[in-house]
Amino acid sequence: MSPPITRNSLFDFRIESDSMCPPPSAANNIFTVKSLVGELKNLLESNYRHIVVEGEISGLARPASGHLYFSLKEGNALIRCAFFRNRRMGSSDPEEGMQALIRGQISVYESRGDLQLIVTRLEPAGQGALQRAFELLKKKLHVEGLFDLVHKQPIPEIPSSIGIVTSTSGAALQDIRVTLKRRFPVANVIVYPTLVQGDQAVSSICHAIKIANLRNETEVLIIARGGGSLEDLHAFNDEKVARAIFQSALPVVCGVGHETDFTIADMVSDDRAATPTAAAERVTPDGTKILRDCIHQQRRLVDLILRLLDQRRQTIDYANARLVHPTQRLARYRSDQINLKKNLVASMRLLLLQLSSQIQARTLSVSARNPLQLLKQHRHKILMNRKSIMRQMGFAVKSCGMELARRRSQLILVSPMQTLERGYVILQDKNGHVLSHAQQIPKQKRITATLQDGKVEMDLGAISFVEPSFDKNQDH
Repeated sequence: MSPPITRNSLFDFRIESDSMCPPPSAANNIFTVKSLVGELKNLLESNYRHIVVEGEISGLARPASGHLYFSLKEGNALIRCAFFRNRRMGSSDPEEGMQALIRGQISVYESRGDLQLIVTRLEPAGQGALQRAFELLKKKLHVEGLFDLVHKQPIPEIPSSIGIVTSTSGAALQDIRVTLKRRFPVANVIVYPTLVQGDQAVSSICHAIKIANLRNETEVLIIARGGGSLEDLHAFNDEKVARAIFQSALPVVCGVGHETDFTIADMVSDDRAATPTAAAERVTPDGTKILRDCIHQQRRLVDLILRLLDQRRQTIDYANARLVHPTQRLARYRSDQINLKKNLVASMRLLLLQLSSQIQARTLSVSARNPLQLLKQHRHKILMNRKSIMRQMGFAVKSCGMELARRRSQLILVSPMQTLERGYVILQDKNGHVLSHAQQIPKQKRITATLQDGKVEMDLGAISFVEPSFDKNQDH
């Protein structure tokens, strides 16, 4: 697309024969018509390749070929123009009597010797002024740094409240609402009505932006309107609107016009969207994707909980396998005590038998010698042996007593009475049988509870069985 037409200069079409055309030589001072027209054609096309002319369109003709032919006039001056079909893309459609800016190239139509302007771009004269104003303001704000990325505020990823600055009667508002409802219906939407076209549009837009910031009830602001011509979008190319957007504490997403429309408001805003619908999509997350992510995370959480429960069940099963009931432990200690007592009695009997055998052997030896001397010696030995035996028996009895006391202390630690002192209760049925499982409670529900300081007869009412629960850190 050609750059917009500007009115930097108008060209003078007068040709000074003395300065631009060499004088004919003496030997060759006669031109043929064809050579003269060709000379003029080459001269004009080489010197006036890209010019801009302003004037009024007159005598507009639209033949079936798609080309346009008209004259551009100003007062009594007139130049013919040809606007070929393949060059009309992106230009305005001319109308009879229209004041226009024409960009093109001067040429000569050799068949008739007519001077003509081959048009490459056509714009209304007023639109060119708007374009120049646009470029000047753009350059000014760029120098001031209003377009710099360092001033751009981040757009919230998941806003809970969204503000819209637009006309309530335009299609842009409906497009935004439909998009917001489709993508993220939970967001609160607040509309700040404003004019988007006309003489009062600039002040109206600035006021709406100011009100939105004063109320501070949204997290992001959408400024939008539908597409239109450069005149229609004039309010969004105004310096006051640009500075109001720049000074906004709320992040601003601008969705003005269509894909090809680009305004000063787009440049100064924190983010630019091609259309109002695109602006709505920019400020909202994809609700469907969020829902899918939540479902995925829920499934992962459920799987994690199930695995954790399986681990806890395994821990409980392992603890149950290692847990020994106090009654079983007490029976084991009682058995150890009986075995120790038997071993002690057997050891004492064996010692007494050995001593008795020694006495008999000594008695036989004495009887074979002098009875009196031997009797005296043996009496002394017997006395010594008796003392030794008594001492050894005392040691043995003391050692066995200490061992018995140690075992007794161990038995006391695991005795039912010791357990009862710690708060446990022994349950028995009417026949005195110990109840170790909940399923053993008799149908008549009469049981005896043995406490530390006595027994209690109980008649149970309604019974509910609760599965046992053990802490994995419980000391077994």
